Amino acid sequence: MINPKILGKITTTFALIAITLSCSSTKIVTQSQKKAEKLQPQVAYDNLIVDPESEYIMIPVILSSDEKKTEHNPISSKLSFSSDHRMIGYNMIFYNKTNGQSNILLNRKALISKFEYLLGKKKPENPSNQNGQTSQAKQNPSKKVSSKPQNQLLLFHIIDSDTNADGKLDDADAIVGYLSNLGGKSLQAITPPDTQLMSWVFDEKSGGIFVTIRKDSDGDRKFTEKDDMDFVRVNVSQPNIGKEMIDGKTRQELQKIILNSK
Repeated sequence: MINPKILGKITTTFALIAITLSCSSTKIVTQSQKKAEKLQPQVAYDNLIVDPESEYIMIPVILSSDEKKTEHNPISSKLSFSSDHRMIGYNMIFYNKTNGQSNILLNRKALISKFEYLLGKKKPENPSNQNGQTSQAKQNPSKKVSSKPQNQLLLFHIIDSDTNADGKLDDADAIVGYLSNLGGKSLQAITPPDTQLMSWVFDEKSGGIFVTIRKDSDGDRKFTEKDDMDFVRVNVSQPNIGKEMIDGKTRQELQKIILNSK
């Protein structure tokens, strides 16, 4: 028969072992939870973008985990900003310097791969009066209106659909062009949803933006050099998805002329 004292010691020993294992398990779980919480991305903000000629300051919205390139980033693990406005961000805040109000560009999850200004020329006010005399601006050179191009609209390159169905948004998906005013309002798509915006030219005289796009012409959900290029025209005064510049008849004629096809 086991001595009661020895039995008591054995029981105490097992109890201490159980408590120690329980504490260790709890500690491991707590550390794992803290690690998971630490890796969880949080909304963050990048450097202010200030246009001296605009009423608005732009604040890019990013994720705090981007710099660490974690796997928990729901959109992309790459993030970069540069002075020429090439960037990757998830949204944009527009802050009005005059009244202190702010608004958000996008109301959905997306990736802004780039934004650019649409430039227009500044025109002097009242260049001459009814008597044919020069304006005050001409009389006083210090008050002349600058001929420097003025920012009129913003053109965004936005990825908002997982077109290749790989579970994430990145530059392998469709890149749609959107126009907005300088306050980030009146956002309007100007290129087809299943294409990639490649380049554009703005013709101020006609008020048209001529955009080069790439189509997924072979239907493989990829945008490669094998896919067709196309061109669309957009009227900036009434922006909408642009109309194709080369119609089917013209394409057929080119096929006959160049490839000698019937």
